Amino acid sequence: MVDLIPASPAGREIPADAGESKLRTFAGNLLGKVFAVSSATLKPPTVGDDASSTRLKQVVFTVTECCQTTVLDPRVETLVPKLDAYDKELAGFAYEGAGVGLAALDTLMPTKRRTLAFATGPGAPYIFGIYLGAGMGLARMRFNPEPFRRRLGDPLFGWAVLDGYGFHQGFFAHKRYVIEQRLPGHLRGYGRRVFDHGMGRSIWFSSGADVDRVGATIAGFCETRQADLWQGVGLACGYTGGVDRPTIERLRAVAGERQGHLAVGSAMSASIRHHVGNTADHNDFASEVLCGMPSAEAAAAVDSLRRGLPTDPEVPAYALWRQRILRQFE
Repeated sequence: MVDLIPASPAGREIPADAGESKLRTFAGNLLGKVFAVSSATLKPPTVGDDASSTRLKQVVFTVTECCQTTVLDPRVETLVPKLDAYDKELAGFAYEGAGVGLAALDTLMPTKRRTLAFATGPGAPYIFGIYLGAGMGLARMRFNPEPFRRRLGDPLFGWAVLDGYGFHQGFFAHKRYVIEQRLPGHLRGYGRRVFDHGMGRSIWFSSGADVDRVGATIAGFCETRQADLWQGVGLACGYTGGVDRPTIERLRAVAGERQGHLAVGSAMSASIRHHVGNTADHNDFASEVLCGMPSAEAAAAVDSLRRGLPTDPEVPAYALWRQRILRQFE
């Protein structure tokens, strides 16, 4: 077994208030069991892996390692330097791992609200990734993500919690949510659509970035879910990488009439990366193929479309933002 969050090693000194230190040690032991992942699901990279498998495993292990780091010592002054020590291109995944750990701790110590404080404080440039990770943490702890999302008070990026929740369920409960195509009963309305964004990302990962397999899997879902699944695939392939330009061109062809939704996800990935100066070659050619423009231009378009969003409580601002992006690239 591989522990996503292992128990604290015996005898390890964690400098902090004595009471909180003991509580964190308890959390580490408890979460070590809750976050155990079968080695059949999560294998380390090997010499024989192809480029896409190597990349996907690198991403998963970065998130995992940073989740471990966060639970063992979530103090900002020690956590941020550790996250920033990762290669710049992987920084978003490092902060996503921190989001997993912080949300898990928040379920055990809810008065702390560590996730919100971190995402709106020192981790603010990576807020989207932190909230994606938080959704994964909540799923692993079997907590309904909706109350957590509402408490964040963020009408835009707060929805990423449900995206992360969907990714976890699609990846770690693949049979139930991808093969059997179930939806969580505690999510309603637009929340189910954002859940499917995460499901789309999980399909990209679980398929090993096999384009034909991705297309066949999504085609098996009901028509009303396919657009959102393709948006998730667009974000995953644009942000994560691990494939070459011809593969992205093939992905665009397989998406068919859903190409515009694929472009939404790719444009979002460009915005996320350029926001922190965390650019990558794979993000550039994904944007060129799927959005028809360099990633810097796609990012600028996405950011400009966020301005002046209505505040109608009946229609989520995040939904309106993505609708604008779809019209831009469809």
